[in-house]
Amino acid sequence: MTESQTPQQSVGGTFLAKTLLLVALFMVLYHLIIVWHPFLGELMNQNTHLGFCMVLVLMIMARNANTSWKQYTFLALAIIALGLVIYMAVEYERLDMFAGFPEPRDVVVGVSLIALVIFLTWKNFGAIFPILVLVGIAYALWGHHLPGVMHHPPLEFGYIVSNLSVGFQGIYGMLLSVSVNVLFLLVIFGSIFQATGITRFFMEFGQLLSRHIRGGAGQSAVFSSSFVGMVNGVAAANVAITGSYTIPVMKRSGFSGEEAAAIEAMSSTGGQLTPPVMGIAVFIMANLLGLSYAELMGKALLPALAYYVIAVLGVMLIAARRGIPLSTAAVDWQILRQGAPLFLLPMGILTILLFRHHTVGNAAFWSITALLAVSYARPSTRPDRRLLLQNLIGGASLGATFGLAVACIGILVKCMTFTGLATKLSLLITTIAGQTLLPTLFMTMVLSILLSSSTPTVIAYVVVAFLAAPILTEMGVDRIVAHLFVFYFAILAAVTPPVAGAAIVGSQLAKSSYMKSSWESFKLVGPFYILPYFIIKNPIIISDAQAPDTAVMALIALVIAMGGIMCCAQRYCFNRLGPVQMALFALAAVLATLYGLYHQIFFFLGAVLLAAGLMTQQWKLRASSPKATVA
Repeated sequence: MTESQTPQQSVGGTFLAKTLLLVALFMVLYHLIIVWHPFLGELMNQNTHLGFCMVLVLMIMARNANTSWKQYTFLALAIIALGLVIYMAVEYERLDMFAGFPEPRDVVVGVSLIALVIFLTWKNFGAIFPILVLVGIAYALWGHHLPGVMHHPPLEFGYIVSNLSVGFQGIYGMLLSVSVNVLFLLVIFGSIFQATGITRFFMEFGQLLSRHIRGGAGQSAVFSSSFVGMVNGVAAANVAITGSYTIPVMKRSGFSGEEAAAIEAMSSTGGQLTPPVMGIAVFIMANLLGLSYAELMGKALLPALAYYVIAVLGVMLIAARRGIPLSTAAVDWQILRQGAPLFLLPMGILTILLFRHHTVGNAAFWSITALLAVSYARPSTRPDRRLLLQNLIGGASLGATFGLAVACIGILVKCMTFTGLATKLSLLITTIAGQTLLPTLFMTMVLSILLSSSTPTVIAYVVVAFLAAPILTEMGVDRIVAHLFVFYFAILAAVTPPVAGAAIVGSQLAKSSYMKSSWESFKLVGPFYILPYFIIKNPIIISDAQAPDTAVMALIALVIAMGGIMCCAQRYCFNRLGPVQMALFALAAVLATLYGLYHQIFFFLGAVLLAAGLMTQQWKLRASSPKATVA
């Protein structure tokens, strides 16, 4: 056997594929069973889940390996991972009872677990988070050598390892519990959705809307990609799913490659903001804040609506600037009629059960059951058996990588809490910002975007929730508002240069310049950047009580600010903006934003400037019309 042999030749592709399928199906079955009978207990369910995650991901890496030695290495690591979780299960009572005081063999197991989780997170999500985790571990080990405020008392190596793994902390705990009880089945729900061909329904629905809103194929991408992204939870993956169809159609209709990639990236990112699922991250937020899902969804409705408004407006302005008319493509009404119950019934069951305070696992179980029942009711919507199995493997794999990522983040969070690093970081940033709210908000925004720049929203939010949100609460910002603030910027990181992960995938599909595509996507979402700032001083934005007159003025100011920024970004309103009109719209946006943060005098100045900008645009439009020319 040589190095050039394929993995299938070296260990038997059929055997590995069948074993992989069995592991994925057993993982799905196990999570469906523990919804009703969590027979192993909370910690052992976490341990079993972690074992499934490591073994499944390592088997997938073995399947995809291009050399025999890599394949055998990954399979050996899968066996080691299985042995580690079995050890944790067998020694559970002793390890739990003597947490913090491990025996030498426990330390070996603990270090192995930590190393495997960090390694697998690195292989699946890149180096950023693993490096952060390693920095956290290094601080726990050697932070007692640092001077001043960063100093902490010396900690024994075994004590640190126990706190991060074998003491059922760090890797284990609230975050891994969320992966077990919330994330996994929702990811499976989304994977089954894709197997039913629901994307075709979203495409046709978007096509129907685009016949009435200028921008045609661009508007179709906005709606279809947002709906798919709502249950997908990964902006870049959603671009890959829907962009392969929407981007070529947009290019054929008159959008440039960069614009098509940007529209798709912006639309796919918006799914993370869209109730009821919101890319799954909302369920983690509910757990962290101790709130009901229904309450959080209510708070997210207006920001989601604002995102859609600017998305539609941005596509309309690009289309008007390029002279792209309304869509005239035919709509397949049969796909719409067949797809409507396929989407509405399972999603309706999920939403209703969550509003009635059922557990997420319970709601996901019945939603999956309803989805399969509705899809199999008609031959046209019945998923192909092979495709369904492939999607189940893909869904289990995605859920497993999420599980490993939150386990890795759990290590970082534990390092920050038992060393006091979280409090020290908050103190450092507020000291640099001078205890002033606006600079602190700006620094928190930058930190959130940097931490979230190359990972799915679910994982990104967990990190910023522990690292960035406490900085704002230290400044007196309400906890819910602080978490929403960092949540929105964790989402926007997917379309923010220089990384802009969603734009990277879009530019590859569009065969366009990555930097130009990311800049175009940034211009499209730019107006939404001010909304998180608005929610700090204007509770009406997240549906909280506020005096009626102040609430109305806040909403109008938000419209002025977002509309002004979008027109400036696209250099277009009713027609192209000249320098004076650009200045009027830009000043109107700035003043409206200042009103949202400070004093109402800015509101009236902003409204006057926006009115002046719109009037000059109308005069320019009339002057360039055919009637004016004839006259």
